[in-house]
Amino acid sequence: MVRHWDLSGGAARLELAVEDLKAARAESSRYWHDGTSKKFDETYLLPLDPKVRRTLDAIHRLAEILNQARRECGSD
Repeated sequence: MVRHWDLSGGAARLELAVEDLKAARAESSRYWHDGTSKKFDETYLLPLDPKVRRTLDAIHRLAEILNQARRECGSD
């Protein structure tokens, strides 16, 4: 049975994508480290972590609620 409400795969992909982005930025910082790169980090990368963390927390809470509803409805 396919669980359309299984959100763990999407959450895991999001976490991996953010890790990939951080690794790519770390690599690029070896060559790109001027004022524009600092502004890029401040504008886009630094605000990303708390937003992603809040999103993942919300996904995990929603997954718990959906799993509880599935159990209460008797659907495995």
